[in-house]
Amino acid sequence: MANITGTTEAPGRTGGVAVAERVAAAHALWMSTLPTIRRAPVGELLPQPLRTAELELPTEPIAAPALVVGGAIAGTHGPISDLAVSSDGGRLVAAHYADDVVSIVDTAAMAVTATITDVPEPYRVTVADRAYVSSASDSDDAVVAIDTTTGRALAATIVDETAAGIAVNPAGDVLYVGRNGDAVVDIAAIDVETGATRVIELTTAPGASVDAIRVSADGTRVFAAVTTPAGGSLAIIDTRSGAVQRTAALGGSIGDIAVAPRARKVFVTGWDAELGGVIHVVDAAAARLIDTVALGGLPTQLVFDRGGDIAFVVDRDQIVVLCTATHEVIDSVVIGGQLSCLAASPDGARLYAADYAGTITELRVEAGTGHALHELVSTGLRELAAAAS
Repeated sequence: MANITGTTEAPGRTGGVAVAERVAAAHALWMSTLPTIRRAPVGELLPQPLRTAELELPTEPIAAPALVVGGAIAGTHGPISDLAVSSDGGRLVAAHYADDVVSIVDTAAMAVTATITDVPEPYRVTVADRAYVSSASDSDDAVVAIDTTTGRALAATIVDETAAGIAVNPAGDVLYVGRNGDAVVDIAAIDVETGATRVIELTTAPGASVDAIRVSADGTRVFAAVTTPAGGSLAIIDTRSGAVQRTAALGGSIGDIAVAPRARKVFVTGWDAELGGVIHVVDAAAARLIDTVALGGLPTQLVFDRGGDIAFVVDRDQIVVLCTATHEVIDSVVIGGQLSCLAASPDGARLYAADYAGTITELRVEAGTGHALHELVSTGLRELAAAAS
């Protein structure tokens, strides 16, 4: 893997620092070079535990929120494959896979503050105390660790097989990396401080793959989208035992996964041969499909508001708004441009939508009025060209 350099974009100061060479040992990890993480008091923030009781649906959907444009950044480093927001909401990490660049955005100013270059095809991003970005090249796949405060790459580790989805637990001390191999599809659960790795086998079916990976808010479950020639399924993994606990067969292909804050429901984007684009709703405790919402478009990614009452779904050039209680579409808002990904701030007050042109749009999520909103309300759209690295 090539050297990775970081550039902090500040007046009068531009520079690059090589931080990582290819790791020679097959299973060597970069963890020993990383600074000690700040452990979050996750025990104080645990949501209600999983329950096996039937999920009762209210008869009326929640009022649609208003999405108000707060700002935008145009002219960044090309198509954006993924976005993630730092745990404090102050920074946004964007992967530009076609330009081998990762950008750090100050969310208060909506301006690019740092650029990490020479990251081959950055694709997936996950953030806790630091950001982790999956990277692909002809020689090796890797995961790059990035300090979101300084905007510098800390180090990188080679990933056996092909790296797929990545996720980090709420405490920030375990990183989950999906790996697609010829003989087996699995997840590497890596202890960030010690580098100890536990392998969670998903399937040995020929032609299988794992894509999206998500962790429940309490860190006790990992959800993985697994696709085989027979169709898609949602694997539910117990993080304590490191084994697949249950599997929900969904059929068709699976795209993204979003886990409701209380971990009772999992929403999955997918494709159905008859219905087209759909959202599957899974009872997490029973591993049972309880509903399929036909959107008819091409849903690719989704996120929740803070309380999990509303799901925001990327569907081509629009964001579809879904009530998670009734599973009804309560709004659709055209953003413009083909959207590639979406991220939400930790407090749920902001959405960040990115497209294939490299534009990032900030949207304020305001309380619902009871009426669907079909146009964006612009309050001084700012277009700030990101400085070239």
